[in-house]
Amino acid sequence: MDEAKHLKPFAIRHCPVCNNDQILGRSEISSNPKAETLPFDELIPYWNGFFKQKIFFSYYRCEKCKILFCREYLSSSQLIERYGRMPDNTAGVSVQALEKTQKSYFRALKKYSKLTGEYLEIGPDIGLFTEYCVREGTFEYFWLFEPNQSVHQELERIMPEKKYTISSNMFDYNCIPDQRISTAVMIHVLDHLIDPKATLQEIRKKLREEAILLFVTHNESSILAKITRNKWPPYCLQHPQLFNAGSIQGLMKAAGYTVLETIKSYNYFPIMYLVKHLLWSVGVKKVHIPNIDLLHLPVKLGNIITIATKKVKKVKKDSC
Repeated sequence: MDEAKHLKPFAIRHCPVCNNDQILGRSEISSNPKAETLPFDELIPYWNGFFKQKIFFSYYRCEKCKILFCREYLSSSQLIERYGRMPDNTAGVSVQALEKTQKSYFRALKKYSKLTGEYLEIGPDIGLFTEYCVREGTFEYFWLFEPNQSVHQELERIMPEKKYTISSNMFDYNCIPDQRISTAVMIHVLDHLIDPKATLQEIRKKLREEAILLFVTHNESSILAKITRNKWPPYCLQHPQLFNAGSIQGLMKAAGYTVLETIKSYNYFPIMYLVKHLLWSVGVKKVHIPNIDLLHLPVKLGNIITIATKKVKKVKKDSC
């Protein structure tokens, strides 16, 4: 037997919000097999794609702040290696459907942000949300941090007359002068970070006092997550933690922010794509579903929009 192949190369994590090392009982959600029982090389084929066998690191609940997180997970170097090789994050959904989803996020941002000053987005992917900010905002400068260099050309395309910096480094924001950013956006990024609190604290130095931030995260307490259990798509290798409305507020408070509003968001999908997901979730995997992109349905799949600020303000009642 090759002993090296069966060594577990994954570090034990404390809670990413409160640094507590206590968990509530056994894991709440796990796959079969569990990712932490396999060597890193065997996990690579399961990194991308929804419609394949699900393998992920087991999720535990922090005893203190109640966030759901993976106690064992990949190292920073392993993550950087994987994200640098990822395709764009459209997951087989049409651009038209994705644009409708991103526009709904943008409407939430417009309620709070003046869309002026300097703009920061971490993980813009192909720039669908960024493009709304370019077209409808009057930002003087765009700071975009995207590890997937294959989409950088697409990001450059959407702002030919704008001043911008595009960086592939997701963890170093030293190129941004302190207290310069007026609006910051992270769409499905906090779920992916090994140390989301440290990232938020680092970004906070770059923000103006009145800065507005928009975050989109998955909602692990959603009805869909409870129904589908370990077949829920956000339970995957890419997410070292998952949030609900309470734990995202706990993270923001711990990092020095004030949450203004949390909103359950809609995602738009082609109807046949939803049918394929439904069949997959109940174990039907060999039925051919035609890829027809005619009707886009708004569905609450369990995502949360969180609007936050660096400055302390009167907080609205949550709508989640």
